[in-house]
Amino acid sequence: MEVNCFVENNPIVETLIQYLARSPKTFQPKIAAADEMFLYPFNELEERNSDRALVSYYSLGRTLFDSIKQIINQYFGSFEQISSFLDFACGYGRFMRFLVQEMPAQKIWASDIYGDAVKFQTEYFGVKGIVSTREPEHFIVEQKFDCIYAGSFFSHMPPRTFHRWMQRLYDLLNPEGLLIFSVLDEAILPAGVEMPSEGILFSSDSSESQFLDRNDYGTTYVKEAYIRELIQQVSQHQASIFRIPKGLSNYQDLYLVTPQQNRDFTALDFKYYPEGYLDACNITPTGDIQLEGWAVDYCNPKGCVETIQMIVNNQVIQQCKPSQERPDLVEHFKTSQALNSGWNCSIDSGKISPQDIIIIKAVNTVGLEWIIAVETVKNLMMRTRWREELLKTQTHLKQRESQLQETQSKLELTELT
Repeated sequence: MEVNCFVENNPIVETLIQYLARSPKTFQPKIAAADEMFLYPFNELEERNSDRALVSYYSLGRTLFDSIKQIINQYFGSFEQISSFLDFACGYGRFMRFLVQEMPAQKIWASDIYGDAVKFQTEYFGVKGIVSTREPEHFIVEQKFDCIYAGSFFSHMPPRTFHRWMQRLYDLLNPEGLLIFSVLDEAILPAGVEMPSEGILFSSDSSESQFLDRNDYGTTYVKEAYIRELIQQVSQHQASIFRIPKGLSNYQDLYLVTPQQNRDFTALDFKYYPEGYLDACNITPTGDIQLEGWAVDYCNPKGCVETIQMIVNNQVIQQCKPSQERPDLVEHFKTSQALNSGWNCSIDSGKISPQDIIIIKAVNTVGLEWIIAVETVKNLMMRTRWREELLKTQTHLKQRESQLQETQSKLELTELT
């Protein structure tokens, strides 16, 4: 099967794997050429930077896995205690490549409506495969599972299949099994959009998939009350349910469901990742490297970013702590925790060269790390300068457009008089 041409012999990927993989030597980095979880962010990037898209792909895969691992460790004790794991709507394996480093491949099933995605995972990761179906009732599986994970699946299902797929997956659980799924909560509805009284809103206007019918796979928002009532229906009022707000990528809510009655999930002390971004990379008049950006921990209660680390050749060559006021981020994240999130860091020119690959990461007070950038210093400079020039051009165009509109209004007023 055709694979992503940007991965092989890529020093950026090789450097990143050293930090993300449990076992870098056995980590399987290949990405299928058709993997939409790479293609979608790649096409969204204005500069079409393949290295940035790869960093995002692997880093997000790791953060998704770590979120699920927290749940697994609390519920089962470890992945070693699971005899059967179903990754439903698995895609081409952004999550799977980390999972197979934690438990034997023969205990894992990968299922997706894309037959090629299932084939890629069975051949490349060695897991078992099940091609999914358009209709839930046609998804015939004899096997039952200790754990089923359906990440970013119900966030795309229309009402006509939402309930039916929830029933089908719940019925595939072992008596002490666990269903983990994510949804888009009503709290993140676009401005001006109202939630219907039934508690579920589906839109076919946007989709991450280039191939699936948007009437079958769009964007779905739900109310918590809708999910809780639905689980009671599919379980005949037997299941226990627990919600982790924004538990998936600090965005989608995670729900945990088990057929066990009165299962207590309150011991789960779920931790969130910080987030961060590099705004600028420049050379100072003295030849030093000046880096600027932001980092924020807004999901952990009283959370904060402890340090920003600059790493070259496995050595921390510089670090700093966010302290500069960024009111724009307070407005963006809707929390005062983001106020002092700006950072500025200078690296002595003797410690780094333009060809060095630098890792920039944010570490929060609970020890979770967010990869801000993995790139050569030279490319970081080119990228941030390109973005600065683009912003200047966009600002200039807006000013010209405003001037033209003002001139047009004056001409129309003159004609009327």
